[in-house]
Amino acid sequence: MDEKRMVDLVKQYGSERIIINSAADWGVSDPLKVPKTVNAMRSSGISESAIETIVWHNPLTFFAQSGRLDITDAEDYLLVDQRQNWEGNSVLRGQTPVVSN
Repeated sequence: MDEKRMVDLVKQYGSERIIINSAADWGVSDPLKVPKTVNAMRSSGISESAIETIVWHNPLTFFAQSGRLDITDAEDYLLVDQRQNWEGNSVLRGQTPVVSN
C-alpha cells in the first residue's frame, strides 16, 4: 500500500485499529516504507499521538495476542551506549558514539 492511501485510510477511519508493518517476505519490498509512511502522515497533519498509536502501540497489542510477546518487555527502553563493542566490533565507522541516559 502506498503512503498516500495509508494517510487517506487513517484520516477516514482513525488510528484505533490500524497498524503499519513491513512484510519484507512478499515480492518486492521497501524496507523504508514504514518511515516514509510516517513522514507522509506528519506532512498531512496527522497527530504525533495517532502516529505513535499506529506504528507502536497497535502493533504491540496485536502481536502480544500470540502470547509470545510481553508488552512490558517491549516497552522497556534500552539505553544506548555505542562505545560498547560486540565481540570486538563496533557499529561505528568513524562517527562519534551516541550514549543515551
